[in-house]
Amino acid sequence: MPYVQAVETAEFMGETEKTSVLGRIAAAGRDVRQARAMTLPKAMRVTLAKVADALMDLPMAVIGAVVDKMPGDAVEGQLKDDALLMLLDGPDGHVGAAAFDPVLVGGLIQQQTMGTVQPDQGAPRAMTRTDAAICAPLIDMLFERIVAVLDEQEDKTLLEGFRFGAKVEDTRTLAMALDAQDYALVRLTVDVARGARQGEILFVLPLPDPFDQTEGDDDEEDTFEQSSMTDTVMALNADLKMVLCSLHLPLGALQSMSPGDELPVTPGAFPNVQITTSTGRIVGRGIVGHVNGVRAVKPQRKPSHATQPLRRVSDEPLVDMPRVEEIPGPARREGEATKDVTEDDIEAAMAALRPGDPVLGQDVAPEVDRDIANASGLVENLPALADLPHLDDLPDLADLPDLSDLPDLAANGG
Repeated sequence: MPYVQAVETAEFMGETEKTSVLGRIAAAGRDVRQARAMTLPKAMRVTLAKVADALMDLPMAVIGAVVDKMPGDAVEGQLKDDALLMLLDGPDGHVGAAAFDPVLVGGLIQQQTMGTVQPDQGAPRAMTRTDAAICAPLIDMLFERIVAVLDEQEDKTLLEGFRFGAKVEDTRTLAMALDAQDYALVRLTVDVARGARQGEILFVLPLPDPFDQTEGDDDEEDTFEQSSMTDTVMALNADLKMVLCSLHLPLGALQSMSPGDELPVTPGAFPNVQITTSTGRIVGRGIVGHVNGVRAVKPQRKPSHATQPLRRVSDEPLVDMPRVEEIPGPARREGEATKDVTEDDIEAAMAALRPGDPVLGQDVAPEVDRDIANASGLVENLPALADLPHLDDLPDLADLPDLSDLPDLAANGG
């Protein structure tokens, strides 16, 4: 028995040693793979440096990268009040956030304006929309390029589709905009211009909800079902009724009707047929006609200008009407106000008109002016109408000679 126990113990120790050797080999291979894999911190380190160099010609290095996960109600405590707070727009209405230390924002502004970065020596100031506009291209290009570098699909899903959204005034407003259940916090410690400035960049990205995740096959199936439902609905028959006219008859007259009786049709019913649904709702109108020897109804369509009138200058080519040029009026002095002309103004102007005054913007000829003056004198010398004789006192005109012998005025050149 002791010999058997010794043999079993030796065999057990041999298996353990063999397993440990395989474990060490597997662990070594796993370490090599992890060293070569492009994780999220490594991708941030590589991509941010390339983006800053390509976009701003700025040396920027990530000297520290930490990725944490926390619930949404704890995110506000990770944000700084003096930082540049920005909202990130993501796919499917998801919202993220970004926070830049003011010292980094100042370095980016110096690089963009002066082409060099100086150490931070100024007093802190409030961040503005101009600061956000300087940082927005850096954020957009970072999220655009980093997705192609990542190896893990989980990391790609976390960062894909995000871009700059808007500047936020304070941490409370930003925290209220973040409505996801859990978030991933990517905290980067950044060095700018080879030690000239150092600060933090914080990205807050929503974690996918496991209850909302769907596989690719499910998406394809939903698309197929939606397409099939659309085709099915569009293939359904819609029953329409054509109402030529409506007649109101007594019930006794309706009961006494027999085949061959005629009913009067309302005048004008043929060009005004009602197209109704099975419930009686009017959906359009039409005109009765003939097609291939049978009765047919042609639906009337409302012209587009009835709902969308063409009244802009840009719509003129679409209107089938002759082009009308506008004649400019007389030049008006600058600042002169327009005045509506009334009938009293016209009467006052006519009363003030004297011989020799221009009429309708033209000078009156001298002979016309003379005739107007003579006529004015004759009118002034006319007797009063009260002195005229009464019509009953006029003599009888029956004895007047015949006027047929008068010479022709046209023949004599008169």
